[in-house]
Amino acid sequence: MKRQPRRAWVLGAALALALTGLGPALVQAQAPDFLLRTPRASLGIRTGYALATASSEVFDFTREQLTLKRRDFDAMAFGAQLAISATPRLDVALDLSVANAERKSEFRDWLGSDDLPIEQTTEFYRLPLTVGVKAYLMDRGRGVGRFAWVPERWAPYVGGGAGWVWYRFHQEGEWVDYETFDIFRDRFTAKGSTPTVHLYGGADWSLGPAAFVTTEARYSWARAELSGDFVGFDAMDLSGIQGTVGISLRF
Repeated sequence: MKRQPRRAWVLGAALALALTGLGPALVQAQAPDFLLRTPRASLGIRTGYALATASSEVFDFTREQLTLKRRDFDAMAFGAQLAISATPRLDVALDLSVANAERKSEFRDWLGSDDLPIEQTTEFYRLPLTVGVKAYLMDRGRGVGRFAWVPERWAPYVGGGAGWVWYRFHQEGEWVDYETFDIFRDRFTAKGSTPTVHLYGGADWSLGPAAFVTTEARYSWARAELSGDFVGFDAMDLSGIQGTVGISLRF
């Protein structure tokens, strides 16, 4: 089956590259001003791409039977973060993000009685809500006099956290009954939630006293026991790496 170009992937990659390149350039073009006090928190949005590890039995079975590959479970990622300063170099961060892959496929080794492909759609949805800590490796800004606070041009950080991830694995379309070789239409769904942990690293690039661009790479670990229509498979692998670029405001 000939695949259509993945326009969402191309758009996300282009946006990430553009923002990553523009961040430092904008910093150089616009000298940081100052705030009247040290910021206590920040709120931002981000976008990027989530690469799924997809290494458990349900993914292996799907790739063996259908014209899907491991990277077909990857997806555009969108999220938001609220970070509250605990110390000058340490933030407590609340993160919410979502990634949803939806791909069309065919059976690899079977055709219908009309010699047409046996087609279906597979959806893999993940929504993690996590709390973590961000440790900055250098000062994010400096006080000038009693009131003014001037941001540094950039500030790298590392961190980690834990939380809960909601997931949904859904397949719908035409299938083969391996006992009778009949073709039938049906849908199969597994959904639920499970704990997750993650590590990440990134950097903030100041655009001015209140705004900054963030580039970040994050790896998350999670596995969920399958139920519903997928009883008999081992735990579903929900792990993966995610790269994002976003913009935030200090306040």
